[in-house]
Amino acid sequence: MSVIGLIARREMTERLRAKSFYILTGLLVAVVLGAGVVGRFAASDDDTSTLEVAVVADAGGDVLGESIRNAASGLGLEATVTPIDDAEAAQRALEDGDVAAVVLVDERQVVFESEVDDRAYAVLQQAWSNSRVEEALADAGLSAEQLDAALRPPPLDATVVDEEDDSPDGIAVLSGTATAILLFISLQTFGGYVLIGVVEEKATAVVEVLLVRVRADQLLAGKVIGIGVVALAQFAVAVLAGVVALAISGVDVPVEVFGALPISLVWFLGGYAFYSTLFALAGSLVSRQEDAQAANAPIMTVLVAAYMTIFVFGWAPASTPARVLSLIPPFAPFSMPLRMAAGAASVLEIVVSLTLLVLSILAIWKLASRIYAQVLLRRGTRIPWTEALRTLRSAPTGG
Repeated sequence: MSVIGLIARREMTERLRAKSFYILTGLLVAVVLGAGVVGRFAASDDDTSTLEVAVVADAGGDVLGESIRNAASGLGLEATVTPIDDAEAAQRALEDGDVAAVVLVDERQVVFESEVDDRAYAVLQQAWSNSRVEEALADAGLSAEQLDAALRPPPLDATVVDEEDDSPDGIAVLSGTATAILLFISLQTFGGYVLIGVVEEKATAVVEVLLVRVRADQLLAGKVIGIGVVALAQFAVAVLAGVVALAISGVDVPVEVFGALPISLVWFLGGYAFYSTLFALAGSLVSRQEDAQAANAPIMTVLVAAYMTIFVFGWAPASTPARVLSLIPPFAPFSMPLRMAAGAASVLEIVVSLTLLVLSILAIWKLASRIYAQVLLRRGTRIPWTEALRTLRSAPTGG
């Protein structure tokens, strides 16, 4: 373990010295926080929960104003009614944007600035009818209590036969998708560091010097762990920025999202361990940078496929395909955090998915260590994956 720790510290120091690490981290944080700021302004622009109305009336304006407030309240709006004696003053207030509509009681008209607001018109129409009925009943001699009972009966209670709701919350799905995007960026970036690092050491014969002192599996473990610590730090900062962005946006965030975001660090570790081990193995198969992408192609195909399923099945996290994919190790680091954020994953599914991922990491680690030791000193042309797998027959079982 001391040897692995020494190699890991070397990798950490090398990555933390690179300016590109800090630039990429800063860009990720800026983009995530910027999304929260944009969401905040968008929510402010779309805020139509208040209805500003001016009422021009010689008499009966108070009754109409109260009816407007009651009708708006029934639709979840807060109405502000301003009585104005002069129609021209009300017109100026409308043009200046101080009010959304003007009610001319004597003319029995509702005036809007440029187009009719259907929701405001519905509120005003209902309020107008209620105020006319209230005045007629008052003229008929009904008391205030009788008027209130007649015009404001207790509302109906809404209920459903089947209370199950399979539609996910949009914010939850969006948060899970953003986490998957960050995970893909991190895996691609730091997995590439692992790949290129192995190729560079092999191409420059540095690995031959290292193997005099350390075993191949120790070298593999130190490189994966060292770069992984740096990757985890960057991902944690991005997730923290995501939590801050959600708070800045001011949207109503389901509690499952705040529970899923910190746990996404666990899935990041699993995904990184799974893919970076394969990236290191791919790097050991080539001796030139030009051949690295060809050796890495099968791994990138699986990684991109797992990433793209988020956009295919992500909006239905409770569906059978999404549930099955979240249990398969290459797909689980992307699919399960999204399903957890949407509240669509059960505790049993999370445990099973995590267990399968850990078991697959151990199996891949064992496989990669044996191949790594066999091909790391072979230089020249690229070693095909089929030939690398055949080396397992002659590899010692101890790695």
